[in-house]
Amino acid sequence: MSGKRDKSLHSVPDAKLTDEDKFYESSTVDSGFISGGNLTLSGEIRSEEVTPEEPEESGYMRLDSGVDLSESFSGLNIKSPDLNDLSKTKLAPEPPVAEEETDELWKEYFQQDEDGDTYLHLAIAQGFVEVVLALIRRAPHPLLLDTPNDNAQTPIHLATSIGHWRIVRWLVVAGAKPSPRNIRGDSPLHIAARNGDVLCCKALTEPVKEQERLALGLSYPKQPYHEVNLDQWNYEGQTCVHVAAIGGHIDVLRHLVWYGADINAREGRQGYTALHYSIERGDERLAHFLLGECKKLNADAVTYGGNSALQLGFPVPSTIAEALRSRGVPSPYSSDDEFSDSESESEVTYDNSAMFVHNLIDASA
Repeated sequence: MSGKRDKSLHSVPDAKLTDEDKFYESSTVDSGFISGGNLTLSGEIRSEEVTPEEPEESGYMRLDSGVDLSESFSGLNIKSPDLNDLSKTKLAPEPPVAEEETDELWKEYFQQDEDGDTYLHLAIAQGFVEVVLALIRRAPHPLLLDTPNDNAQTPIHLATSIGHWRIVRWLVVAGAKPSPRNIRGDSPLHIAARNGDVLCCKALTEPVKEQERLALGLSYPKQPYHEVNLDQWNYEGQTCVHVAAIGGHIDVLRHLVWYGADINAREGRQGYTALHYSIERGDERLAHFLLGECKKLNADAVTYGGNSALQLGFPVPSTIAEALRSRGVPSPYSSDDEFSDSESESEVTYDNSAMFVHNLIDASA
């Protein structure tokens, strides 16, 4: 395969997903990679797991589920409009695979192009659900599902970023790692939390059931599953709880907390908790949720600078301020003078400015 790949996807004339064996019935439900000629995985994928291949025409590939792919993925034409509607997509059992077709084809399918993308990345990006399913089924080992591109995006990052929750779930069930970091240090759960995508959050966090794995029809034996890291920092020191709080995504926060995410986690730069972010953003609804529904919330948590939610210097609605005081949160103000009047505030600002100018004059002398 050439280093440069045409990223247009066109013809899959006979690949279909039937209505049998529904895979994902409820909505409540690092890397080992191949680059160029380096097609070994330190013994992770053993030669006995695949069988010899019958030679095929040059530049032509065929997935065992009936998916025909040219070297450039040209000529893709998915006839059923429902295949791009993930809420309607169902799984059929994997059809029998001819032994002569099972050996070297995975090397072609999971080879990376000049951007580090595999066919799996490209199929996910363009929403071709049946191609994604066929490629997942053809992988001889789940390490191949964790291949990062040049932006450190694995297929599960990409599926999460565009909201393909069903593909996210397939990858999790197939054994893909749920918490790899991309170039920003974000895990797929960070991305789902930032987007307010509850379905992708559920697809990433729910335990895998054996019936899901059987329905997926994988080509390799059952592998140990990796649990999602709910409290993992990105490179800005934020957990998925912080990211959801900054976006005001209460439904995501509710789900994360229910699964055990630390609602009192402090981010790595200033030591903010979700409660601090609610005050900084002036998000009264979020603050009420945290104080009312999160039983493990530490209302008097302080930043690395020792500031409680009432000591950040941001305006606080009276109902929130009273609720925080009732839970012992220290405040720099009394209830009678929560904030100074506008005149005294401007006097302070003026005095500070005058002092600053005076200091500049002294410094230049």
